[in-house]
Amino acid sequence: MAGIGIHKIKNNPVVEKLRHGQPSVGSWLSLCSPVAAETLAQIGWDWLVVDVEHSPVGFETMVNCFRAVQLGGAVPLARVPWNETVWIQRTLDAGALGLVVPMVNTAEDAHNVVHNMRYATKGQRSFGGSRVAAYIEGDYRTWTEENLAVIVMIETVQAVENAEAILATDGVVGCFIGPNDLALSLGVSPNATGPGTVHEEAIQAVLAAAKKTGKAAGKHCFTAAELSLRIRQGFQFLALASDLRFLTKAAREEFEAIDFSGTAAENAAEAKGSLY
Repeated sequence: MAGIGIHKIKNNPVVEKLRHGQPSVGSWLSLCSPVAAETLAQIGWDWLVVDVEHSPVGFETMVNCFRAVQLGGAVPLARVPWNETVWIQRTLDAGALGLVVPMVNTAEDAHNVVHNMRYATKGQRSFGGSRVAAYIEGDYRTWTEENLAVIVMIETVQAVENAEAILATDGVVGCFIGPNDLALSLGVSPNATGPGTVHEEAIQAVLAAAKKTGKAAGKHCFTAAELSLRIRQGFQFLALASDLRFLTKAAREEFEAIDFSGTAAENAAEAKGSLY
């Protein structure tokens, strides 16, 4: 019986956009739900990152999230827990078309990321096949040389100071600023950010390094207004909020819009108090 067919991926659209100086916008997956991942992918994001570093997602669920993102029409990416060989290789084999790697503080760290993501002779990734290979047009091994999104996180003072050397590393496609960890590294509150702050000064220093090296600068944004501003500034790899934040925001807005005035509502409130 004929199936609906398999869509073959010729190029990684995220990498294509970044290398041509265009913005590529996505979001974060923290709920560990393939259903949420598939639904969010249909919105129109270029990519979705499964957050393996700061969520309770298990390995098999991560794989199913990749499938769901791909089915929904976005590029499946992941943030691995650390710059570690086993995690990087297993996550790529599971179907990620790129990785966001945390705590890359030096050019040597960046080299290790690339080395772990590439096959010999350019790296040390062990060849065991990949779940996504069947969806790639041509040979998966050679496809990865130019099409994996290699995104390193700059989220410490040391990384900001080394940003130019990190981004100049061959194979690195771009960087991604973690604003909260950067604030902690700077010794300021995550709320002490914005124009005129040392935090914003560090962000702009990373952007300048990216422009100088011809690589893509990225950042996690919490509002569409900020993301739009960052595009105008020249940032390219930009994340807006997360599935968890979207859910919480919509639920809170609807809950706060409920009109509890009137006797029936008051009775309901009293009943809630007696039950809980």
